[in-house]
Formats: sequence, structure tokens, C-alpha cells
Amino acid sequence: MKPWRNNLAALALLAAPWAMAGDAPEAQGKALYRQGLLPSGLPVTATLQNGVVLKGADAACATCHRRSGFGGSEGRNTIRPIVGRMIYGQPDLADAPLHPSLERGRERVPVYTHASLAQALRKGEDPNGRALNTLMPRFDLSDADVAKLEAYLRHLSAEVAPGVDAENIHFATIVAPDADPAAAKAMLDVLHGFFKIKNGGTRQEASRRSSGTERMYRAYRKWMLHEWALTGPPAGWGKQLEDHYRRQPVFAVLSGIGAGDWQPVHTFCETAEVPCIFPNVTAPTVAGPDAYSLYFSRGLALDAEVLAKHLAEAGKPPGPLVQVYRDDSAGRLAAQAFRDALAAQGLPPPVERRLGGDAAPAFWSALVREDKPGVLVAWLGDKDAATLGALADGAPETVYLSASLLSPAGWALPGNIRNRVRLIYPYGLPAERDRHLAQVRLWLKLRGIPASHELVQANTYFAATIAGDAFYHLLDNFSRDYFIERIEHMTSQSLFSAAYPRLSLGPGQRFASKGAYVVKGEDLAPVSGWIVP
Repeated sequence: MKPWRNNLAALALLAAPWAMAGDAPEAQGKALYRQGLLPSGLPVTATLQNGVVLKGADAACATCHRRSGFGGSEGRNTIRPIVGRMIYGQPDLADAPLHPSLERGRERVPVYTHASLAQALRKGEDPNGRALNTLMPRFDLSDADVAKLEAYLRHLSAEVAPGVDAENIHFATIVAPDADPAAAKAMLDVLHGFFKIKNGGTRQEASRRSSGTERMYRAYRKWMLHEWALTGPPAGWGKQLEDHYRRQPVFAVLSGIGAGDWQPVHTFCETAEVPCIFPNVTAPTVAGPDAYSLYFSRGLALDAEVLAKHLAEAGKPPGPLVQVYRDDSAGRLAAQAFRDALAAQGLPPPVERRLGGDAAPAFWSALVREDKPGVLVAWLGDKDAATLGALADGAPETVYLSASLLSPAGWALPGNIRNRVRLIYPYGLPAERDRHLAQVRLWLKLRGIPASHELVQANTYFAATIAGDAFYHLLDNFSRDYFIERIEHMTSQSLFSAAYPRLSLGPGQRFASKGAYVVKGEDLAPVSGWIVP
């Protein structure tokens, strides 16, 4: 394990509202609740009323009650909250509109004790002896196991998360050193504009909070934005993030921007359990722990899989398939993802060329002469793609580029090749995109913010607005897990639009857009439908 990851593990304990040693009852209860692991390390066993046996993660409490413990609903089934203050004491009736299971007509949900919790877990009966929902498993748990789970439930979502104090809620945004400075400024302009409006249009909520009891006012906080600008190579980012967080813990990270490796940021978010909401990145982490990082899409990995599926459906190309990529983190990631995707589609590996220096006309002439490509796949940014005009007429027949690696200005390629270019295009088609961007353009105009990098601005605006909406629904439950769960629920229902279409997040999903189009480079007209690999 890298040294800075060890530091982050310590950071997570320091930042937690109540620290847990690995063998403490709360920690063992947490493993049982989240992972379905008994204190012995063995998977827990549970049985549904229809006789189906569940084990381990399938039987974990968090599978239904969610990590926050606030439950939710699926179809007609309502999963009630099991956070400590709601099962060991009478919940605030203000919770009832969000959780109908908290009140059955005039009869309040009974208060649990250690004995009645054990009865519910083992026999599926509430403290009054009534059968619980048929979805509730019957667990094989000892008294000691129940006690450790109870110790965790009493703390679950009870304390105010780091980054929230009596007056303020703190957010950060992260700028990687490889980000385009102009795009980073465009993102920051949107966030600063949003925070200014958020704090300026509060209609005296601060005074209402001090004089009233309505939870919507008790939850009011001033929004504070912290800019965490990273420097140097990715290996040093973890320590920088740790230092930023030690100086000022934040409730969540909103948006963010980077052009290459995002792994250290992802690791920080997961280790410190800080929600990181929809950054502007093309190389998100697609494997490993992913409870707290939400992305618009899988980025270049998704583009590679979409293209491989498109090529498999198109049939045999007229000549060799050649892949060219820039020798940087984004290029290497895309190239490997494309190799893997071709293999998954049963297609042979491509001929490969790697760019370490400048892409010059001589490079393209040699590629055509030596490799004779029928199809060229090039994972390149604006500067490299602009040299494709050196390709001779008719060879190769088709050139595929990723719109994720190009700016909208970079989509306008040299005229002699434009009609041969196809873009893997994860955004809304032009008419749809312009309709969605109109909303953001008006917002920018009213705030005096130049409409420059519109895709970045639209995505940043979406991240900020959905965070604002989700926070409003938290009431005064300042739980990061519940914040994530509200965003999951609201993403597909948001009135605001990002540059990506068809956004949705189911429970536990972390990538909101699941596919892409293939479009012509000359006019962005689709040559495929929406491809979901």
C-alpha cells in the first residue's frame, strides 16, 4: 500500500464523528451492517420467509436499509429507517413525510430495546409481536452479534458529519494540475455564482432557525466553498488532500476537474468517506471501492466499449484496425480499455502506434505506408487530432476519435478528413444538447458569467444544483450517506440538465450516463443509436 494511503486511513479515523478501532463493538457491528460479516469474519446467514437463504453481502442490513440507515422504497415496498434515534426513541414526526413507515395511522412505531431488536432480527417480529415486512430476513445471530450490531445502530447517522458546524456547511472543489486552466476557471465561475445565490437568497432562514422549530429552518447553513488546487504528479496528491482536509473538513466535494489520472482523488473520497459529486473528468476510477464517488459516466473506458460494440456490429473492416494513442495516463487508459473491449467482443487486437513526441505529417505518412489501416482509432486531444489532415485521401477509410478527449472546438477537424471522421460521442445530440444548454446559458448571462467551456459549465451547474436539492431534503439529518442516497434518487428526476443525456442512478450505482452515440465528425449527425455496452 502506498504511504499516503496509510495516512488517509488515519485521516478517516480522525475525521469520523466517532472513531472506531477495528476490534471495537461498533466496528464489528459496522462490518455486519455493511458487509454481512460476523465478528468471527464469517458471512452472516439469513433466511427469507419463502425459504431463500442469504449469505454475506446479500444478507447485509445496508442492502435494504442503505448505508445511511434511513431506508427507502422500491415499488410498493417501504423500507423503514433503523437509525438509532428512530428505533430507540420516538422519531420526530417531521420525518414522517419522507418515511411513511414511521407512523401507522395514529399509532406510533414502537420503541426497540436490546431484547426486541434481537426478536426482530431472529424472528421477524416487532416489539408488539407483529410480523415485520416479508422482505425482512430472519438472521442467525448470537446475543453477542446482536449487541455489536446494536452498538453500531445507536451511532448510525446520529452525529453531524464533519464539515458542518452551527452556522456553516463546507464544500470543496478539486482542480488537478493537468486541467485546462480556462476550463477550470469556467467551472469555478459557476460554483462561485451558485454559492453566491445560495447564500444571498435565503429569506432570513438564519433568524427563522433561531426563533422557530421547523426542521427546514433548523437545517439552514451558509454554504462555504474551498478550492483545493493540487500540484505536481499524482503520487503527491493524497498528502495534499489530507492536508487540505485536516485544515478544514468538508461535508462533500462538488464538481472538480482533471484531464488524466483521478485515482488519488477517488481514493481520498472513499477512504475519508467524503461524497465527491460529478467531477469533470474523462478517466474516473471504474474499479475498487466506490461508495462515495459519483461520476457522469465511465469516461474513456465507456467510449472504448461503445466503439468496440459498434465495430463488432459493423462487420469486418476493409483493412487492418490500427490504434494510436498518446503516451499519457488518459491515452494509456483508453488504449487498454479498447484492447479489453475488442477481446470481449471476440475481435482480434489492433495494430498499435504510440505517440511520445509530436504528431507530425511524417508520422501519419509512415503509418499509412507501413500499416495500411482500413480503420484508424486515435485516442488524441485537440493538438494531436489537428495533425490528422496529413492523412492521404481515402486512407484510412474511417477515423474514430473520442469526443471526451476533444474540446468542442477540436471536433472541427481539417476539411480533407472531416467526412471520414466518426466521434464516440457521450453527450446529447446537437438539438437536444442546445435545448438543455439554453437553460445554463440564460443562468450564466443573468450572473454575468461568460459562456466559455459550455460542457464543463453545464456539468458543474448540474452538480451544484442537484447537491443543493439533495441537501434541502436532508432536513437536519447531516449524514453523508443519506446525502448520496438522495442524489441517487433525484438524478433522473432533476429539472436541470447536464451535457450528458439519460442520467439515472439506481441504489449503489456510481455512473449516471450509461452509453454514447457514434456521430459524423462533419455535422455530429448520428450514425448509430444510443449504444449501451
